[in-house]
Amino acid sequence: MKSTNRKSKRAALALGIVAAFAISGCESMRAGTDIASAPKESKQAEVKGMSDKPDPQMQAVLDQLAALGGKPIETLSAEEARKQPTPADAVKALLQKQGKSTAPMPVAKVQDGEIPGPAGPIRARIYTPEGGGPLPVIVYYHGGGWVIANLDTYDASARALANAAKAIVVSSHYRQAPEHKFPAAHEDAFAAYQWVLNNAVAFNGNPNRVSVVGESAGGNLAAAVALMAREA
Repeated sequence: MKSTNRKSKRAALALGIVAAFAISGCESMRAGTDIASAPKESKQAEVKGMSDKPDPQMQAVLDQLAALGGKPIETLSAEEARKQPTPADAVKALLQKQGKSTAPMPVAKVQDGEIPGPAGPIRARIYTPEGGGPLPVIVYYHGGGWVIANLDTYDASARALANAAKAIVVSSHYRQAPEHKFPAAHEDAFAAYQWVLNNAVAFNGNPNRVSVVGESAGGNLAAAVALMAREA
């Protein structure tokens, strides 16, 4: 369905925000490539004191992830890779070892459902924080290289984002490769964005304050959705 000019303007604003992060990320990646081939002295000057090793907390997560017995992902089929332990599993295991709670961060309301998609229903989860409304809405796309991970893997991110931004987060899944070729994931992501624009009022969201956010592969989807909305 066609977006209105108002929606396209909102999408253009979202594109500007997402593009800024994307450009920053690309610059960092390019810098990383240059640093890798530079002499040690140049690396130190470029990084300005940043270590090339994980900090103790992250190293503990990596060590725990290895202890969970996952296999090298490049040796697995997509189906097998999706069943491997995740960093989220490693964090939970560490918390258990430390005698800490592994309960998810509380939000006022969590609702699972489905969004109509171009090739069938799309799994989605709506996180609503405390507070009156209508609230801003964030359409969130998880990572996983377009192949692995799901809403559960990135549940903690969506919860934290809802509470920190005081916004409703609609976490949307998408068809994944290799079973579903490009642009299947992007089409699903755009369908989720359109659904939110048209249904935000029904879950106490403000359709005039909608943004798109993603992690890793989800960041690519967010940027693509902003472009698609601008051109719609």
